[in-house]
Amino acid sequence: MAQMLDGLSVALCAFDTQDRTLLWNRSFVRYFPEHARHVHVGEPYADNLRRFYRERLDASEQPALERYVQAGIERHRTQQAPFSFEHRGRRLSVSSLALPDGTRVRMWREDVPPPAAPAPRAAAASVAAAPVPMEASLLDHVADGVSVIDAGTTIVWTNEAFLAMYGFESREDALGLSFAAAYGHSWRVEGERSQASRMDDGLSVLRDQLRFPGAAFELALPGDRWCRVIARAGPQGRHVLVHVDITLLKRQQHELLAAEARARESEAQLNRKSSMLELTLERMDQGLMMVNADGVVELCNRRAMELLDLPEALMASRPSFQRVLQHQLDRREFDRADPAVMGFISAGGILDSPHSYERERPDGRVIEVRSVPLDGGGLVRTYTDISQRREQERRIRFLARHDGLTGLINREVFMEQLGEAMAAASAIAGGPSVCFLDLDRFKSINDCHGHAVGDQVLIEAASRMGAVVRDRGVVARLGGDEFGVLLGATVNARAVAQQLMDAFRATDWLQAGAVHDVAVSIGVATFPSGGSDAHSLLRSADAAMYLAKATGDGRGGVRVFGTSTIPALTTDFHPQALP
Repeated sequence: MAQMLDGLSVALCAFDTQDRTLLWNRSFVRYFPEHARHVHVGEPYADNLRRFYRERLDASEQPALERYVQAGIERHRTQQAPFSFEHRGRRLSVSSLALPDGTRVRMWREDVPPPAAPAPRAAAASVAAAPVPMEASLLDHVADGVSVIDAGTTIVWTNEAFLAMYGFESREDALGLSFAAAYGHSWRVEGERSQASRMDDGLSVLRDQLRFPGAAFELALPGDRWCRVIARAGPQGRHVLVHVDITLLKRQQHELLAAEARARESEAQLNRKSSMLELTLERMDQGLMMVNADGVVELCNRRAMELLDLPEALMASRPSFQRVLQHQLDRREFDRADPAVMGFISAGGILDSPHSYERERPDGRVIEVRSVPLDGGGLVRTYTDISQRREQERRIRFLARHDGLTGLINREVFMEQLGEAMAAASAIAGGPSVCFLDLDRFKSINDCHGHAVGDQVLIEAASRMGAVVRDRGVVARLGGDEFGVLLGATVNARAVAQQLMDAFRATDWLQAGAVHDVAVSIGVATFPSGGSDAHSLLRSADAAMYLAKATGDGRGGVRVFGTSTIPALTTDFHPQALP
């Protein structure tokens, strides 16, 4: 908009809710050269006024400078109608417009004698030929339609774009018509009276909106076209209407809505997706930064500042990208970064091709960084917090390899590690051993006290086995109440089995209550005598365990595959006492 106004020789300067400068165009500096190289983003409007009045006030008025400044600020905040003044040999007219978000825009244009109004044709003889407050020759080159209506909504002037948009062959055909009649004319020209309901809806919108001019509204046009109409009050009871063709936008919106309807198959989900179109950069879940071809950070949304812990003041100053990197280096932002990522950062952090990487921040969050180069130089970079995703992936990987109840590795991982241990043992003396453990009479605990108590017994059993084995091997839950222990070649498997029996015999974790005899039976097999592969070795340990169970009369014991039985040991369990 600011660039378009440059073409119309209209100066613009916008201010935020605190009267600080947001942006300006070239015409502003041309009309007010005293601001060149001084005005900047964030400058208070009071400083702008001081430069302006220092040049205009003579020596006797300089002491009253601040009074003029305060009056100018008050006028800026409350101005409702345009006013004119002389400055540097020009007669300028200034308007002030308050926007819905609380910001305010000031616009200046040079007053020039208006062109002579053409003689009205017969159909428009009743239209007053008063001059239109704009330069028609310039507005005829504007891509958007522009029209002027009087207090009765009669059209008194249009540009060429308006005539093309509403199907008029000449300006004379439109002058003297009401805007509603001109809108209806466009449908008749296109021969689309079959869509009368769309035209009637448009007429209803038009009449309602023109009663309260000022708010933008949309109108359906024939040929599946759309326009947005913006009305602004002008002098002598007239209104200036700008007609913007938004057909492409509306079609894109309709296509997106249709795609979402097919994908989501839900009206509620469709509405959520549609509302996403209206999100601004400040409401994005992703951080976003745009760097121009000169290496200056043109844009950085609030989410990016939050994710990277960047000061708002720094990013508002339009810093160079290298300055932002240096700020992060000074704060040791990349101490946890991978060396390859650190090398990329040290080289400048910008490539001329799309790329992405992940890095861990000092606070432990994992950030995914994606960059897409822009035509002509610069890039757009997004920052996404993927900490939760990475934690979920870690948990999924853990659950895929571990028992969900006890936290021990599962049967698949146990067999994998057993196979690796046996393969490594082929080149050295001796080999790994396997202990196969089964809790005797475990079913009675579940039957008498429920599976919750049974689960507590399994958890405690896993804990005790882990405490015995420690770093001498690994413990796995093979299924149900069956457990496996993998021991290295240098570990005395028989001694470990005895320690496991002792651990189950200990009753310090039990409290008074119903006593249940629970014994553990253990079978031990060693490679290679117990089997030549993982499955046969485990089967040998399983067979030894069943022999120990039979020898111990169901009350637990140890049997080493191919040797005699170790005397049975019995352990009493108090399920209610489990923590």
